[in-house]
Amino acid sequence: MLRCLRAGTPLAVAFVLLAAGPAIAADSGDPSWVFFTDKGLDAGQEADALAQRRVALSPRALARRERARGDLGLDGRDLDVCPTYVDAVLAEGVELRASSRWLNAVSVVADARQLARIQELPFVAGVQPVARRARGVPLERSTPPPPPPPNEEYGLALEQMGMIGIPSLAECGLSGAGVVLGVQDTGFSVAHQSLAHVDVLDAWDFVNGDGEVADGEDDLPGTHDHGTSVLSIVAGRDEWTYIGAAPDVSVLLAKTEDVSQEEPIEEDWFVEGLEWIEAEGADLSTASLGYFDWYEPADMDGQTAVTSVACATAVENGLILINSAGNGGPDPSTLGAPADADGLIAIGAVDFFGHIADFSSRGPTADGRIKPDVSAPGVQTWVVDPMTPDQYRQGNGTSYAAPHVAGLAALLLQAFGPMTPDEMWTLLTSTASQADAPDNAMGWGIVDGVAAVGLFCTCQDQDEDGFYDASCGGDDCDDFRAAIFPGADEVCDGFDDDCDGVLLEGEGDPDGDGFLECDEDPATHDCDDGDADSHPGASEVPYDGVDQDCDGEDVVDVDGDGVDGPDEDCDDEDPAVFPGADEVCDDSVDNDCDGWIDGGDAECHGDNPAYLSDADGCACAASDRPATAAAVALLLGWVLLGRRRS
Repeated sequence: MLRCLRAGTPLAVAFVLLAAGPAIAADSGDPSWVFFTDKGLDAGQEADALAQRRVALSPRALARRERARGDLGLDGRDLDVCPTYVDAVLAEGVELRASSRWLNAVSVVADARQLARIQELPFVAGVQPVARRARGVPLERSTPPPPPPPNEEYGLALEQMGMIGIPSLAECGLSGAGVVLGVQDTGFSVAHQSLAHVDVLDAWDFVNGDGEVADGEDDLPGTHDHGTSVLSIVAGRDEWTYIGAAPDVSVLLAKTEDVSQEEPIEEDWFVEGLEWIEAEGADLSTASLGYFDWYEPADMDGQTAVTSVACATAVENGLILINSAGNGGPDPSTLGAPADADGLIAIGAVDFFGHIADFSSRGPTADGRIKPDVSAPGVQTWVVDPMTPDQYRQGNGTSYAAPHVAGLAALLLQAFGPMTPDEMWTLLTSTASQADAPDNAMGWGIVDGVAAVGLFCTCQDQDEDGFYDASCGGDDCDDFRAAIFPGADEVCDGFDDDCDGVLLEGEGDPDGDGFLECDEDPATHDCDDGDADSHPGASEVPYDGVDQDCDGEDVVDVDGDGVDGPDEDCDDEDPAVFPGADEVCDDSVDNDCDGWIDGGDAECHGDNPAYLSDADGCACAASDRPATAAAVALLLGWVLLGRRRS
């Protein structure tokens, strides 16, 4: 088998090739997909290629992937299509249009004979036409706009932005700053005064293969009109005249549609653009595109259309996707791909009365899922007029509903930080106008920015634990300690850590001494939580039968001489005094606790060399120590008695 010299890994085709459909491209040479069986590398080459691809991906993309997937964020889908396989296909004389890592495929312009030969190559899994959609009716230019309402900063956009709560979110400082949004469309111009400020991080024209996404020499005039109008809904800023949903969002712009009169709009450039936006590190991406031709309603199962398969991979990589549902309504099951993709947020269009637009495509998907997911303004919607430097016009379509939701999602990411696609879907659907009764016309209803942002604008989270203070409507019972919030682990610390109103047994500290009975650490365990004088480190009161310092016993031997006081140890504060101690005969202390002190103690007589015996057997000290009062009195008595007898 042929082997590749660069990136690739064995990979099964990630979707089911359609069993039925139009014949292989006619002799005119229409675009067709060529899908490969694998990436043509052995295990060692695959490991090297993955390491190289990891370096090529933006750090922001890798962080998002790792957060969403829970792994290193890469697999074989991220590797290049095998160049050896591509060379073999091109050797048939076909023209290369696009290449997709995720689909392991290339699109080529080939006639039927060329495709037949390509299908015979051993590494080709199959071929199918590149899906396309018919061109819509161009948006009509409007008359010059009326002056904006007085004292209303949003001007012409006030009604549509107010309908989903954008001005309220802006009042609390949300503008999309710090969020990166990818946009795919027909092209983009920032020459209009409301778009001059837009932070364009990067841009690429996938149709012409260059970095110019505004109208170029080879483009028909007005090529970039649709994309520019979409961009204005997201990021426009012309104060007191027109402001979009997220004017400070940063953007990645991908021109993925050829709007020439002769060319239908095709899906292969969409796939290339989406892979580029994801790899560049976007937080979310929006497209007001849909592919209807070639696919049947039965194919709208999220797993068949090429764009839907690509979108599913992007969602798996953590990229939040927002896409128009399509303008094929009002019949059921009129979605266009990739709006059928699972995890992608498909947007329906409503008028300013909250009614679903007749043209808005309906669900369900072929596998029975509710679509669209949510809805937003898309009837008589104000956008910039790209043919002028400062004028505006109105238009209809789910194309204009989708960027409203994309802008709102950017504000929510600014407020709450990174989210997975599922988290964003849940936040938007659970707070929309018919969250309790979704249907296949409006989905879960009209998005509500005020409800979605919740307490962010009206409350505070001072400890930054993600829960708002209970004093302003939140459920954080202690907004000064980050470890205390609903759902936290309850530990023995004297606080209601999980905010359920219940403490652990022994956690209450009823005696208020700062020590807890539930604490299992011997150094801090309160052995008696009903007595404020009993706790670790307290002063022990001897002989009272109470363990004040919680060391497991009362103090009965204060001086530590091994003899308990006070009944046995006559002086329990002097470790040198206890029964059996040596009597010190000159310290005025009963050292041995026998009731005799110094000379009165037998230990200070007899064989004690400190004492001498006279001839009369009187024990007299050899020292200069004065006699005791008793000895003097006895001697005086004997003297007086002798005189009286004489």
